[in-house]
Amino acid sequence: MIAMPGGRPDLNYDFKPLAPYATGAGVLKLALASLAPSTRMGVVAAAEKYMKVNAGGRWVDFDKDVTPYAVEPASMISSRLYREIAFCGPARSGKTVMLMQGVNHSITCDPGIVHIFHMTEASARKWVDEELEPMIGNSPELSSRLGVGRSDDNKFSKRFLGGTKLTIGPPVIADFRARTIRLVLMTDIDSMALSIAGEGSPFVLGSKRTETLLSRGMTFGESSPGHPLTDPSWKRRTPHEAPPCAGILNLYNGGTKARWYWECFDCAKVFEPTFKKLHYNKNLSPALAGEGAEMQCPGCGTLLAHKHKNEANRNGYWLHEAEDGELVRLESGDVRKSERLSYWLNGAAASFSTWSKLVSRYETALRSVEAGGDEEPLKVTVNVDQGMPYLPKAMSEEGQLTLQTLKDKQADMKQAEAPCWTRFITVGVDVQQGKFVVQVLAWGISGERAVIDRFDLGTPPKTAPRAEKRVLAPETYIEDWEVLRPVLTTVYPLEGQGYGLMPLAIGCDFHGKPGVSDRAEQFWNARRKDGESQRWYMIRGHGGFKVPNRVWYKAPERAHNGKKVRSIKLLNVATDKLKDSVSAALSRMDHGPGFMHLGDWMVEDHLIEFTAERRETTGWKPRKGMKRNESIDLSVYGLAVAIFKGMERIDWDSPPEWAIGGASNTNAVLLTSEDIGHEPAPKSPVKSASRINFLE
Repeated sequence: MIAMPGGRPDLNYDFKPLAPYATGAGVLKLALASLAPSTRMGVVAAAEKYMKVNAGGRWVDFDKDVTPYAVEPASMISSRLYREIAFCGPARSGKTVMLMQGVNHSITCDPGIVHIFHMTEASARKWVDEELEPMIGNSPELSSRLGVGRSDDNKFSKRFLGGTKLTIGPPVIADFRARTIRLVLMTDIDSMALSIAGEGSPFVLGSKRTETLLSRGMTFGESSPGHPLTDPSWKRRTPHEAPPCAGILNLYNGGTKARWYWECFDCAKVFEPTFKKLHYNKNLSPALAGEGAEMQCPGCGTLLAHKHKNEANRNGYWLHEAEDGELVRLESGDVRKSERLSYWLNGAAASFSTWSKLVSRYETALRSVEAGGDEEPLKVTVNVDQGMPYLPKAMSEEGQLTLQTLKDKQADMKQAEAPCWTRFITVGVDVQQGKFVVQVLAWGISGERAVIDRFDLGTPPKTAPRAEKRVLAPETYIEDWEVLRPVLTTVYPLEGQGYGLMPLAIGCDFHGKPGVSDRAEQFWNARRKDGESQRWYMIRGHGGFKVPNRVWYKAPERAHNGKKVRSIKLLNVATDKLKDSVSAALSRMDHGPGFMHLGDWMVEDHLIEFTAERRETTGWKPRKGMKRNESIDLSVYGLAVAIFKGMERIDWDSPPEWAIGGASNTNAVLLTSEDIGHEPAPKSPVKSASRINFLE
């Protein structure tokens, strides 16, 4: 009974009973686990005995036969012969479960300090919430060993009875200093920085933390490949060598270089199951092509159906490189000398992926790139689904643009005349010293395009100040920008048709000499007042490949005081990504989606400008001695406008009115007999014709 305010007793109030005092026997019982010797049980056996895994929402006993290729690398986490393990493979292949097996073994069999490095603090928190803590909570032996002290079960630090301390966090330099760690585990290495605080790669720094423990220490890292090839001309020197890449494949090349092999059910030939060995009909739609995918034995040509993949995996094994270049099993004792075991699994063998999805995703992304789409989805499916490094098309040998390659593409075309298949037209404008450089693109179905005009505007309009005494000065005179306005109403005849098309929209460079951006803003605001803001776009470029989008439309960022920087909305462009797309269009030699036509009216200087830059891993860089690159920049501007207008989303069976074929197109103009076949001077716009009101 307790007295409440006012002196009245509250007879219904109950206190929870106090926890009992600790007893010597209880404390001794908890301490005994720390005195127990390590259990002589392997990593995989311990996982089968103690660990639960999430299988489609149900927590079940770990089964090594689900991912047979993970048995050897997981078993070697407790090896005393090797100090490092690097595993490269596709996503959802069981790489994380291998890492979990190492954690489970440390908790139940071989206590010690374990640290798991994740990509970032946010990803580490998510992983703990969604993977680690549910695994511990649903595995009775693990949950019973979790410490009961106040500091034993924190988000990024956990203590277990027996002496294991588990910590989790991002790869920050503080965790690579002044620590001795028996087991270092790293997940998704290729999403980490290549160098931590300028002191080295995370894997090498992590391995240093285990060094003083000699053969007791182990560093295990896993990842899908995420870094591009650095040498397109690379040739393999050993059977299993990986191309030169940073990250996980660089670690793989420094180890024993093991690959996963199957035996053919018919001829018994041993071969590596890879995506390239999948046989399917490339003429079908991606979904239908995927449904028919089968693995082809390179020895006898037998086709293996997907339903037999699990059986092939259960009979599969790893082959490592020997010192003499032969391929051997690990237990042979002939594996090349190295402190690092390294493994590389192709996505075609991954247990949790299907061949139908691999093929469907690859073909969908590939066809999008061929039609001028973003290369990023293709890179993702190659890296993540196939577990392979990606070589950007512009860096491949067939993607290298040369003057002769471009000359070979040139065809009989009239300047300022659009092909008969044209659906809409875009214009790109580059601001140069003393002139505007203009290029016109005609667009057809699925990204097929043609350069149909190229000219300079270097003479100020007669109404501009001192027009007769100077060249164009777009950085100084807003009046000079008026020379661009007739470009929007220029009509380009379609070959063999009785109508022409005016440009859908114009993309103009927002940068240049000091003053260009100010004049560009004034010009755009004037066009907005005229109701033409959806046909004039000022373009701002962003380099690099980490830009999330290829094209986006927004106002410039606000100043620190919250005031508007400018009163204009800019069409922002990931220039390096779009240069990849332009390069792919130029390197395609057969007509169709994404092909870029070049007319024989184009002079050599215009073609050379397409070759002025080379594709490197970090972006497009100028070639030595090449100063003019307007052709590629102008092609980027035209492509950016087309993408923003929705070209890549068009259902060509029911296109928007501005992409309709024929004279009912909203930008179509009926031509008189004297207009047809008209060829303008390079510096003069095509003669405009009267618009037809097709709504009448």
